Amino acid sequence: KPSCLCLLLAQHARARVRAIAVSAMARSIALVCFLVVGLCLVGAVCASAAAVGGNGGRLVNAVYVFGDSLVDVGNNDYLPAPAPRANRPYGMDLPGRPTGRFTNGYNLADVISQRMGFEMSPKPYLSMLPHDKILLGLCKIGANYASGGSGILDTTGKGTLTMRTQVEYFKKAADNMICYPSKEEHLARSLFLLSGGGNDFSAFDPSTASPQAYVVKMVTTYIEHIQALYDMGARMVGILDVPPIGCTPGQRVGMPNGECNEQANSLAQAFNGLLRAKLAEAAEATMKELKYSIAANYNILNNMMDNSLVAGLRHVKTACCGSGKLNAEVMCSHPG
Repeated sequence: KPSCLCLLLAQHARARVRAIAVSAMARSIALVCFLVVGLCLVGAVCASAAAVGGNGGRLVNAVYVFGDSLVDVGNNDYLPAPAPRANRPYGMDLPGRPTGRFTNGYNLADVISQRMGFEMSPKPYLSMLPHDKILLGLCKIGANYASGGSGILDTTGKGTLTMRTQVEYFKKAADNMICYPSKEEHLARSLFLLSGGGNDFSAFDPSTASPQAYVVKMVTTYIEHIQALYDMGARMVGILDVPPIGCTPGQRVGMPNGECNEQANSLAQAFNGLLRAKLAEAAEATMKELKYSIAANYNILNNMMDNSLVAGLRHVKTACCGSGKLNAEVMCSHPG
């Protein structure tokens, strides 16, 4: 049951929380609970579980991941500079070396995939060898196309895989899929996980557009990407909305008393609200078979910061690694 799952995840997280600023596991728990419960409420994963009962206990046929560093599991390791890379100390707990994830251990793509019945996130697409591509084409495995530092807009994230590029990579794979009993059925019973938007706000230049126009452009482009996936066969979509970006250590460091940058947070809230409204309209108009859940990343993380001890966190202002004020003036993987 979803409620039991959330309790189990929370207990598991508290047992493993480290004395660091933000535990990747702790952050994952609330998001996973929200996403899994949401998908069950719309009937997507729960209906699929019955239909895919003989699939090794998995709730979906496969997982396909698109987005940024919240879900990237190593694609940037195969990209040249200036694409950011998750060097040490990232990966210190999985399995003790950098894995391409921008966290100490598993990230949200891993944890959500685990709750769908998989060992972890599917492999990064750019790491796939010929035999992996064959398995992908035979619909035996999913793929992770996410790229740390990328955004919804094509202009965000120099050197990274933009979301448009990620969708194009998926189309290349989907065009060559040979599935049993059919590609359509396989994709309809797979989970498409998306995360994006935070980096677009980091790249926002107010001299080129008003904040309102920029948010509209982001939402419009995001829905175009979702529509493209839907047209290729996606029917179950999980979306992580934009977190309170004004409360990251990098934003706090520029504030007088280390408080949140509420102007940045208001942009995130505007995006999240408009995304919900416009996606509902688009689903009704052109994606009638779409079942989706938007995890309230913003609200969940805000609540965890407001109730940090309950969430198992000692610090919410300071980055878990890095240097300078709030550990946020030099990034974690910077040399030295």
